Amino acid sequence: MKRIATTTILLILALGLATAAERLPPRIGEKALAELLADKDSKVLLLDVRTSEEYAEGHIPGAVLLPYDELAAKFKEPDKGRPIVVYCRTGRRSAIAADTLRDMGYVNVSDFGGYSNWKRGLVGK
Repeated sequence: MKRIATTTILLILALGLATAAERLPPRIGEKALAELLADKDSKVLLLDVRTSEEYAEGHIPGAVLLPYDELAAKFKEPDKGRPIVVYCRTGRRSAIAADTLRDMGYVNVSDFGGYSNWKRGLVGK
């Protein structure tokens, strides 16, 4: 019985019936992001959509810089189901970036909002 259940789960995943979109909410909170980043098996892509100057002043560890106004032209992640979390300074640009990614066909996008929350130490305490 256990083998049948495992085979069924693998088949569902292989057919794409259990999409990655079921794993991340449209908006992710501080605690959930910290847990996601602490998970060594997580394949999440953390995108910092601020300017290069803002990124240089500080960023969430593991974040990749891609300013939101360059996203549509430069973002080329081939896996449309890969979990992606975007953030900016306060949340305005990340909301735009999340919508842009969804419009581009990415199905597992979550908006963290602002780095200012992370920097204040609301995460990881």
